[in-house]
Amino acid sequence: MAESPHTDLAAYVLGVLSEADNTRFEEHLLDCPHCQLDLVELHQLPDVLDLVKKNWPEPPVPVTPGRTLAPGPRVLRALMAEATVKRKRRRRAGLVAAAAAAALVVAGPLVTLAVRPADAAGPAVSLAAPTSVPPSPASSLSAPGGGTSSGQGASALTARVTVTPREWGSSVDLDLSGAAGPMNCQLLAISSAGDIRTVTGWSVPAKGYGIPGSPDPLHVTGGTSLPADEITRFEVRSDDGTLLVVVDR
Repeated sequence: MAESPHTDLAAYVLGVLSEADNTRFEEHLLDCPHCQLDLVELHQLPDVLDLVKKNWPEPPVPVTPGRTLAPGPRVLRALMAEATVKRKRRRRAGLVAAAAAAALVVAGPLVTLAVRPADAAGPAVSLAAPTSVPPSPASSLSAPGGGTSSGQGASALTARVTVTPREWGSSVDLDLSGAAGPMNCQLLAISSAGDIRTVTGWSVPAKGYGIPGSPDPLHVTGGTSLPADEITRFEVRSDDGTLLVVVDR
C-alpha cells in the first residue's frame, strides 16, 4: 500500500480494502490532487455494477411443496456484505464531495473572465479566460463577442475554448498561448451540478506554445458526455493538480 497508493483507488471505490488500508488510503487522498480527480471520475462505479447485478437473471430455485425456505449461509453472507458496502459507500460520498472541493481550490489570486455566447451564426460557443496570474493595470482584456483575453508578461497565458453541441455530448476545441514547458496538462469540464469530466490531455514541451521563440499556439480537441448547456466552466490544470486557467461560461 505504502509503495504505490495510487493503485488502490479502484479497490477503495469498490469497498474491498481492509479497514487499515482503507484508513491509510483516505489519509493519502487528502494530499493527492491526482487521486482526488480520479475519485470524482470513478465514484459512480459501484452504482453501475449494482445496476448490472439487479438486471442479471437469477437461476430458478426448486421448491418442495409444504416446505418453508430459509436463507442459507451464502445468502446471509451476501446480505451482510451488501450492508457493509452500503455503509462504506455512505462514508465515501462525503469524501467524494471533499475531494471535488479540494480539487477546485485555487492557490493564490485568480482572475477569471466570464464570456457569454456570441451572437454569431452556428451552434459553437467560444469562451476565453486569462491565467491565474493577475494582469497589470496596463493589461488588455476583450471579452464580448470576440471571446479573447490577454495579459502582459512572459507568464501571461491565454485560453480560448470553443464548445459545439453533439448528440453524444459536447465537442471541445482549446487554443492555448503563453504556455511554457515542460509540463503535462488536462482540460476539465465542470457542470452546473458539480460533475467534473476530463475533456482531453496533452504535453507541453520545453519550447512551449505561444511564447517568444515558439509563437504558434497549442490547439487540441476533445469531447465530453456533458451537454453544452450544462457546462458552467472549464479548467486547465497540470498533472499535479495546479490550476492554470479558468474559463467561465
